[in-house]
Amino acid sequence: MFKHFRRGGGRLALPIDEPARAPPSRKQKKRFRNVKRLSVLVVAVTIMATGFMATKGKSLTGALRHSSWDGTVTHAQLQNLSLPQESRNLGGTRRFRVFMPADSPHLSLCKSVMSSVALGYPLPILLNWKSEFNRPEWHLAGSHIAKLESLHAAIEALLNDPNGIAHDDDLAVLVDSYDIWFQLPPSVLIQRYHQLNKEADKRIREEWQQTWGEHDNFPVQPPKQNIIVTSAKDCHPGPQSGSNPHYDHWPQSPMPKYMYGPGTDKVSGPLFDSARKYKKVRPRCVNSGMIMGTMGALKAALVRSKEKIAEAERTGRQLWSDQALFGEVIGDQELWREWMRNLGSTWNGNISESSLSSLHRDVVPIARAAMLQGKNFEFGIGLDYSFSTIPPTCSAEEDGYFVNLDDHKQVEAESEKAGVVDGVRVRGVPPELLEKTSSTATRDANKYRDPLRDVAWGNVPLYTDFYFGTTPVGIHHNAYVDNLKSWRVENWWSRMWFYPQLRKLVSSHLILPQTGSGVRPIIRMSSVSSDGKEVIYMPPASENHDKVVTVFEPARDGEDAAFPPISWDGICQKGKTPWFEELFGDKIGPLAL
Repeated sequence: MFKHFRRGGGRLALPIDEPARAPPSRKQKKRFRNVKRLSVLVVAVTIMATGFMATKGKSLTGALRHSSWDGTVTHAQLQNLSLPQESRNLGGTRRFRVFMPADSPHLSLCKSVMSSVALGYPLPILLNWKSEFNRPEWHLAGSHIAKLESLHAAIEALLNDPNGIAHDDDLAVLVDSYDIWFQLPPSVLIQRYHQLNKEADKRIREEWQQTWGEHDNFPVQPPKQNIIVTSAKDCHPGPQSGSNPHYDHWPQSPMPKYMYGPGTDKVSGPLFDSARKYKKVRPRCVNSGMIMGTMGALKAALVRSKEKIAEAERTGRQLWSDQALFGEVIGDQELWREWMRNLGSTWNGNISESSLSSLHRDVVPIARAAMLQGKNFEFGIGLDYSFSTIPPTCSAEEDGYFVNLDDHKQVEAESEKAGVVDGVRVRGVPPELLEKTSSTATRDANKYRDPLRDVAWGNVPLYTDFYFGTTPVGIHHNAYVDNLKSWRVENWWSRMWFYPQLRKLVSSHLILPQTGSGVRPIIRMSSVSSDGKEVIYMPPASENHDKVVTVFEPARDGEDAAFPPISWDGICQKGKTPWFEELFGDKIGPLAL
């Protein structure tokens, strides 16, 4: 209860209903004096320590702020900038790995894992299973941040393995593990990853060259994209959360400007349904439901994430979530790119004659840190603007549904129901699913057993977004209109195209290859390497002799990091009802190979 005081007679008087306290005793006075002296001492020591740490920690910052550097950069200084080391990107074999952060068994986790197994993805590696990376003092954010810290530790352990089981050019995908379902094979995801990177490289190159004008001999070349993150319509969280991704500096969406009609990119007012206010906004912000990239590029970006975690701990700041954390990393990257474009626009062959006053105030700290601290802010991160990988369904709850892509009347009816007014945008079966006719693909088809070989993709129900005209690789169930998420996770499972044959598909993909045949390649690609040689994406080598879900156990107490297997019961069983009865719905019993 608050105690209210009133002024009277030049002194503070207690309210009349509060009894006057007795004067303090001599013993109490002595205690008060000791407490006062101790408080003064603590304050003095704190001020001295703070001053020392500030002087030590900010000496370079002060030098940056008060140095004579005016923003101009010479050729030699550009060469000394810390830039990401480009991969040689040579042809040959590359591995593909799936990571899922999960800390307890659940049927929702079981559905995510089984959807990937049914479609032929490598068996996933579970991260933070024993909550080793959680930060309890950060509450819910602590488990979210653990998602990225555990991924960094796992990638580092794989890359440092003395047996050479992983390489910087290997591909990895991190997906949320309790609300994501795959619906298309891994070959489609990998093809789209490379296609999105190709489109982004072209878009960035054109933007930089347009800014540079005639100064096209600038030493720092436009960056290449190696990491893709799913995008979101709502830019969350914002600066009010304590995290600041600097969304104002992020690129605009490359999708059509009138994608949602005249109201495109307009946020609905407060009187409108709050859950639908971003419905007509083209996605241009981050959603961390899926992060995909090469192991080397991911490691570098995750090192920067760990630096930001350490910075937050030193300053007493609490990061909002893994999405906010990775958003900050991308935000710094965009500020760095803005600085590079500014330098290139004034490049005369020897020096960039830009001034600090010409830079946005958010860019200046990044430029100073890069110039005088040697920090790297470029990680080759970009977004999936086209919703073609595993996009979120929040703010797009009514934009998509299951359709047979060859049923044109059904596609037209569902497009109209979703509100698409300018005709059908869906263009049939995705080209990545069409039969490949290359000689190597034919040899693979004859040599290896493929449980998906006979799927008629145009005649099975596939979740499709009618505004984007895209059938995504997977569905991210984070819809919050009318609390749809929990309902869909429970009721949409039986609508997935593979559900009627789920047990058969899972069993087929879990069978070990015959002796001497080896594991079937995921996909062969002839146009993605720098040397023009074929790139062959394969599952991890361990799947030659063991097809199991594994748990990442970080190194500790002198023991090396390990990846022990976990049983299906360990992943799926929670509650009294056997998981296989709920998952398969076929009344056959436990999963048996």
